[in-house]
Amino acid sequence: MLTLLFLLVLFTRLPQILSYNIPFSFDHGRDSLAVLQLIKTFNPVFIGPWTSIPGLFFGPGWYYLLTPAYWLLGGNPLAGPLTMLVLNLLIVFLAKKFFGRYEAIIFTAAPLFLITSTGAANPFPMILLGLLLIIALEKNWPVFWSGFILGWAFHFSSALAILWLLPLLIIIKPRQWLKFFAGLILTFLPQLLFEIKHNFSQVRAVIDYFTAGESQHITPGKIQIVTNSVFHELSLAIWPNIGALIIIPAFFLWSKIGLLILFPLIGFWFLHYNPWYAYGLAPLAVVLFGKILRRLPKFIAIAYCLLLIITLLIKKPSDLSGNKAMLQSKLAALNYIYYRADRQPFSSYHYLPEIYDYAYQYLYIWQAFKGRPLPVDFSYQPNAPVYIPEKASLLAKLPPPIGQPEKIFLIIEQPDNIWHYPFESWLKQIGYSEIIDKKIIGPELEVWQLKP
Repeated sequence: MLTLLFLLVLFTRLPQILSYNIPFSFDHGRDSLAVLQLIKTFNPVFIGPWTSIPGLFFGPGWYYLLTPAYWLLGGNPLAGPLTMLVLNLLIVFLAKKFFGRYEAIIFTAAPLFLITSTGAANPFPMILLGLLLIIALEKNWPVFWSGFILGWAFHFSSALAILWLLPLLIIIKPRQWLKFFAGLILTFLPQLLFEIKHNFSQVRAVIDYFTAGESQHITPGKIQIVTNSVFHELSLAIWPNIGALIIIPAFFLWSKIGLLILFPLIGFWFLHYNPWYAYGLAPLAVVLFGKILRRLPKFIAIAYCLLLIITLLIKKPSDLSGNKAMLQSKLAALNYIYYRADRQPFSSYHYLPEIYDYAYQYLYIWQAFKGRPLPVDFSYQPNAPVYIPEKASLLAKLPPPIGQPEKIFLIIEQPDNIWHYPFESWLKQIGYSEIIDKKIIGPELEVWQLKP
């Protein structure tokens, strides 16, 4: 059974990954730059990506998790999705070992786990951590490990992690709290060192958020939106659309699951919420649904599993060729630029609705480490201020470009950010005499060649 599930995971994920049909945008470029700097400079990092709370960062676990694959693949951005694919295989193994075949099949075939094993984003490992937390509670592991797992959750989704703290303190007996906090605090050592050096800036950011931030704003409309979103994510984890039905039986089948779902659900009403905050709840839904399946007639459970697998196999991957968010399209833009540059010095400027071009910054630097020439200048606009802290140290490891740019290329992503960053205003900043060529990569991605 386990071998067949592994083969199914690989068969349904690897072709999409190896064809570069994977997302690679703002966050992916930002994270890749941090990991590449870690590999090239050997300078340890003590914080991870920023959170939605100004001044607060995740722990550095995400960067260290990505590092082995990025090192083995020479910086290839496929490293991120391949790491998530390996985690998915591990999740299937743990589900089969500690719970059974139903849970293993769901982690193999449900839509959410297909999404999170063909891309790479900071919250995705929360699925593994959520599963490990359930295993630790279900199998009565020493409470140290529950604290240790929760501590790592702060490296990937601090919003969910902090909302798990109270229900865990309810579940765990008070006399064991010391061991629990010992495991928790151990994972905070990198952040603690950062806080000591920076006068506890993150602690002050959290205090400011909860005293004057969005945490004070709650309305019936927000409660409805957040609740529907959480149920939607849970539905994607168990398919079909029955996520809303799993909360009620949670309290009857296993109150621990009920607490670990209900507390975050209510807590999200008071926070700045994003749908991926709920990813760590997905394994709880799967384990709970496995319990429900075992209480149903066996033929119903088998039919559900078969339907899930058949749906996975017959579903055709979305045609995202030319989509600006996909790595395949961005590499096509760069390859076209290198072809048109024909080894002459060039500059490259990038118009994106979100302004900052982390993805293209990373791709140019990665290509330079592979031997391709660096542009003389590459940024979101000429004479841009420093906005990528890793760029100077990475460029110091590469041969500098020689000469003045003889060609200028623009990578243009749509739609036009007409209110905050209009394309026409941006274009006026580019010093050029005429447009030589326009190449359409996709419906929202173009490359222009200009004459200086």
